[in-house]
Amino acid sequence: MSSVNVDDRLERQREGVRAFLRACWSVAWLEYKALRIYPVNLWLAAVQELTTVGVWYFVSRFLSPMADGHVAQYGGHYVTYVLVGVLVNQVGLTALRSPFATISEAFWDKRLETYRLAIHGIWANIVGRLAWQVGFSTILQVGAASLLVATGVLTLGRGISWVDVILVWVLLILANMGLGLMGASLFFLLEVKSGQDPITWLYQYLIQIVTGLYVPLTVLPKWLAAVGRVLPQTYTFEAMRSTILTGSGWHAIAPDLAGLGVGSVIVVGLGLLMMHWAVVRAERRAGLGVVV
Repeated sequence: MSSVNVDDRLERQREGVRAFLRACWSVAWLEYKALRIYPVNLWLAAVQELTTVGVWYFVSRFLSPMADGHVAQYGGHYVTYVLVGVLVNQVGLTALRSPFATISEAFWDKRLETYRLAIHGIWANIVGRLAWQVGFSTILQVGAASLLVATGVLTLGRGISWVDVILVWVLLILANMGLGLMGASLFFLLEVKSGQDPITWLYQYLIQIVTGLYVPLTVLPKWLAAVGRVLPQTYTFEAMRSTILTGSGWHAIAPDLAGLGVGSVIVVGLGLLMMHWAVVRAERRAGLGVVV
């Protein structure tokens, strides 16, 4: 009898997982259909991406004579140093901003209470929309990178391990998703109902200053570099540049993978807990669709 009960419970769990994935897929599919109906958004996103990359290409070229010596460990070319960071960071920012934007839009469109009535409503909406946005952003970054490689602006290292690249990419998304969930929880916990939440707002500025996105950590004051060492993006940039620009293997990026992996586990766990607590607290106080 106990064996049958265990089998039934496992089957219900599997069905629950399948139902959740189907719900996530439905949300992502709706996002895709919206893009097909309004294709101008696709072209605007592509133009924006190319503009961002183009701006940093010319800025980095201007600074290259003075900065090349500071990025010798990544091949000694400041232009490629910056461009790889910018391309990778665009995906990370998408994962970071998505949860709060999803909750905010659903709240003000009066859809949040409806989602809550479904078993997987709120979480499927968050995860499904994030998956689509990250996937779409990744396609844009890969397209921009391919164009840079084809025109000779970006030179890839030899013997690149694409498995390592994908692993770093996945960990980057998880870490930023966790931070994004922490920020989205403040929509209810601190009643941040418009603009940006404090967590993602602060993290975006820290990325620009202390993670090595534009300026190598070696030229920063020690206390700023120490701040950067606790942020997932720092390890992402170092691992991606080492792998893509110099062809370094997993043994060379193992410390960065370890730091990124540990950080991802911590922030994803905190993000899930904080978001769950925020939803439960909002329901007990006045409801998900009410401004307190």
